[in-house]
Parts: sequence; structure tokens; C-alpha cells
Amino acid sequence: MKSSPLNNYFKLAGNLIAVAAIALVSMTGQAEEPAAKASETSPAITLDVYKDPACGCCRGWVKHMEDAGFAMAVQPAEPLDGVKKRFGIEPGYQSCHTAVSAEGYVFEGHIPARVVSRFLLEAPENAVGLAVPGMPVGSPGMEMGDRFRPYDIYQINRDGSSQVYTRITKAVEQY
Repeated sequence: MKSSPLNNYFKLAGNLIAVAAIALVSMTGQAEEPAAKASETSPAITLDVYKDPACGCCRGWVKHMEDAGFAMAVQPAEPLDGVKKRFGIEPGYQSCHTAVSAEGYVFEGHIPARVVSRFLLEAPENAVGLAVPGMPVGSPGMEMGDRFRPYDIYQINRDGSSQVYTRITKAVEQY
């Protein structure tokens, strides 16, 4: 039986509440009673991650996502060309790893967890997913001390078009 969009929305909202509760705990070091109960009853949002088994920056991004409360199912894939082709990621949007949600949304590259969470909650109509082309210095998984380069996160649409979904101008905007 196929679930309705409304049921998917409520399931996703419950998952995002759990992610927010985990983030609150990690920021404050303490959990209030309602936040603890939310994380106990709502499963984490799971992303399938396709990456080269030896890639260190991909491991850093996976850790960033796990620290934010996502469950990451890593799928070693070498070479990644076939993965990119299967999910329709054009060369201009490619990065070193590809993540896919249960709903089929694609997250290409070093996208901050808070942006993935917002995208999943909003579920923009006709969107395929998000992409951060290349490997911007200072993005999650690409940390290099205090170095940071502002970058755009693109929304990729089913019709092949894209637009800037959000712009990260300061490192602090990622967390």
C-alpha cells in the first residue's frame, strides 16, 4: 500500500523533531524531558551514502550528518560515475559522494545537515534534490583549520533546471 503525501509529511516531521532534539542535546549537553522522549520515539532520518571507501572528506561529512542525528547507511561505490548517472546528477553539480533519502531525494556533496533537514521538511515541488558542486574549503567534511570559502547550494529540479537553494557565506551558518 502506497503512503499518502500527508502521512509522509507527518513521518518526516517526527524525524525532524528527533534531529532537533539531538541537536539541542549536543549544543547544551543537557536534554529536557520532552526532547529526550521525542528522540526515543522517532527514528533518525536515514540516508544511503555512495562514496569511495578511501575518501576521508566523505567520512568527515558522514560524521557531520551523524552528529546532527541522521542515520547514514554507507554504500562503498567505486567508481562513482554509475551512481551519478543513475541518479541524474549532471557533471556540473557533481562532488565526491551522493546521498539518497528514503523519499528518493538526492544530496550531492558537502551539504550541511541543517540544510538537508530544512529541504526534507519543505519538500519543494518538482525538486530532485540538492547539490554542492566540487569540494568547497570549510564545508562539512572539508574543514581546514579556520579556512572557509563561501558556497552555493543548488536545488536540482525534475525538468533539468536548477536554482540557488541557499548560500553559505560564513562557516557558522553550517551548524
